[in-house]
Amino acid sequence: MALSLASDSICGTCLRRTPPWHNGTAAFDYRFPIDQLVCRFKFQRDLACGELLAQELLCAVIRSEAPLPDVIFPVPLHRRRQFLRSFNQAEVLACPVAKELDIPLVCGVMKRARSTRAQSGLSAADRRKNIRGAFRCEGAVPPHVALVDDVLTTGATLAECTRAVLRAGASEVSIWVAARANVS
Repeated sequence: MALSLASDSICGTCLRRTPPWHNGTAAFDYRFPIDQLVCRFKFQRDLACGELLAQELLCAVIRSEAPLPDVIFPVPLHRRRQFLRSFNQAEVLACPVAKELDIPLVCGVMKRARSTRAQSGLSAADRRKNIRGAFRCEGAVPPHVALVDDVLTTGATLAECTRAVLRAGASEVSIWVAARANVS
């Protein structure tokens, strides 16, 4: 049930505010029961849920037939949030996908420049303000980068990550997410 973010199923928000990434793939719509699966993975450290989401993301990427990137960057957490959570859910999702597709998974080139409030519970406008300037890239960035995250809601986080990667020299950015919320 892969959803291409570049298909004719573009939401109203994307039509009004064109995202900066070039293409994207989501394994699922973010609704019951997938929302429960994501929350168990992310907040209860249920890694079995993460494995299932990663496998479905891999299948969605393969089915999309989009050009594969040179490298995969998981969306980074601020070091304090990662310490509290004990893992980065985007990295857990990206690792098996990168391994199966034989694409380098690079952690540490894209970093959180500053800590931000949690995005959940914020309006779309507040999410954009909250995350503005929160990411930077250090080091070499190849021409085509795929960004991996667990959920695409308003797109604020992935848009800010995309802008950081483009500023660092990438010419194409794909986003790969386990689930996509319909926020139109």
